[in-house]
Amino acid sequence: MPAMLNTGNHIEINEEQAIGFNQGYEKSLSYFYHEFYPALAHYSFQLTRSRPIAEEIASDAFVKAWRMHYKLNSYTGIKAYLYKIVHRDSVTTILSEQKRDKIYKDLRPEIATDSPFDNMVRSEVYRIVHSALKDLSPGARRVIIMHYLEGKSTGQISRELNLHPSTIKTQKMQGLKALKKVFIKPMLWLLYFCI
Repeated sequence: MPAMLNTGNHIEINEEQAIGFNQGYEKSLSYFYHEFYPALAHYSFQLTRSRPIAEEIASDAFVKAWRMHYKLNSYTGIKAYLYKIVHRDSVTTILSEQKRDKIYKDLRPEIATDSPFDNMVRSEVYRIVHSALKDLSPGARRVIIMHYLEGKSTGQISRELNLHPSTIKTQKMQGLKALKKVFIKPMLWLLYFCI
């Protein structure tokens, strides 16, 4: 799905990296790690409800995929394989925890309410947002994260960064304007596939 969400140039880069991954180039492994690790860790966290376990499962997925690199020859195939590993390992971890601990009983209703598809869509949105934030200027990125992800007011951000409130507002508007351009096409594709 990400290949369809991006420009033609990005599609070419994705497929070039997939060929490199297939041929065993560590630079391509690094590319896929940076592209998917945050989303995979988030996906696993939605299932396991443990950030350290989710991060370990996401990291291990790359090790397992790398062992099979010669069988994976497309961007979509690599992505699907990574999600499959993370889903399987997260469920296995949950089931192991169930045997050892009553914590699973507390988490089970939350797990049962979201389907794997819902979790994957949520993780893809997270990946798109994470990727878009990397493209913002450092100042706009910092203000957007502090305001929208950390829930801080313009005044709080102004005091923490020692900047005038009008500067904070300007950086916020610039960041939102840049994000709108990035999000319109991916979100339309995401809505198309969810309907």
